[in-house]
Amino acid sequence: MKVNNRIGKVAMVAALGVLMFLAGMNNALSPHGTYAPVEMAVGMQGTFGDPMVMWRAIESPAIIWLGAIVIILTELVSGVILLYAAYKLWSARSSASEFNAAKSTAVTGLSIVACFYLIAFGVICQEWFMLWQDREVGTLQEAFRTFATAMLILVWVNTDD
Repeated sequence: MKVNNRIGKVAMVAALGVLMFLAGMNNALSPHGTYAPVEMAVGMQGTFGDPMVMWRAIESPAIIWLGAIVIILTELVSGVILLYAAYKLWSARSSASEFNAAKSTAVTGLSIVACFYLIAFGVICQEWFMLWQDREVGTLQEAFRTFATAMLILVWVNTDD
């Protein structure tokens, strides 16, 4: 039974690793498809346009590209870390003590994903750039799903084996 739980944990870490890596690759292969949503978010284009907060809007292409690159790199790096973590967990699946010792890489990768999506999309996009006011885009819902997925896997991975 415990080995089955370990295999499930490995599968979940690997699945999120693939998801993150594919997200990073898709964003890297379609840089203008990444730039446009970042430009829309930091430019506060879908907000109510309240002058009391519009001073926060960013229109500098250099800063917008920097944001897009940070997203791409974070997705790629976290994907690689999670895939490596899944490999380490898989290699240690037969021993509870080895498996528990191998969890640190998974915890690191899952924490990167959760922190990134909470900070980048929850704090910065949702609140600082008021993206919550734009009901036309699903960016915040997608980001929350990724954050919640990482957190749920993190909680399960952290249970003793």
